[in-house]
Amino acid sequence: MAKMYGKATVESEEQQKRRWQIELEFVQCLSNPNYLNFLAQRGYFKDQSFINYLKYLQYWKEPDYAKYLMYPMCLYFLDLLQYEHFRREIVNSQCCKFIDDQAILQWQHYTRKRIKLMENAAAAQQQQQQQQQQQLQQSNGGEAATAGEAAATGGMMATANGNGTASAAEAQPLGGSVQRGEPGQSQAVIPQQQQQQINGLATASNIKLELN
Repeated sequence: MAKMYGKATVESEEQQKRRWQIELEFVQCLSNPNYLNFLAQRGYFKDQSFINYLKYLQYWKEPDYAKYLMYPMCLYFLDLLQYEHFRREIVNSQCCKFIDDQAILQWQHYTRKRIKLMENAAAAQQQQQQQQQQQLQQSNGGEAATAGEAAATGGMMATANGNGTASAAEAQPLGGSVQRGEPGQSQAVIPQQQQQQINGLATASNIKLELN
């Protein structure tokens, strides 16, 4: 392993593929505290070249590479291995056992915790969608009510205009005159032709009276 991470060479495509597989397997082994204890007891964490190799492996935290990991907890331990204090303490068997017990508890409850988190996220998303739908319905209802009020106002104005025109037509008959009688009596409308005949007879009577 020391030769592998301590020597830089030009690799072929097949060699790069092989190295990628080896690094994938190795970085996932870091999820096992007992393996970390094994490396610490054999002095790997005191080798600066190996420490640099651990820094290099941080590219597995990128989404394009992390999606290939079956044990994502290895990234957590990879971060811890960047600290000298952790590299020094992991050599202690009691510390290793404590971490191992905590990791087992995490794995036992991980599925249940993840399902609960997913259910909470789905419920929150559904509630948000319902609120958006209610707001949209309220907005559409307000627009419809405004349109109804505008239509009702327009209808009332049209009715008022129609009534005014009818009243004017009734007040001024086309081609006729109005005879006003005494109070309490109905008013008669005389057509224009009859009015002219009456006026002519009145004129002729006045002429006869003057001749006599």
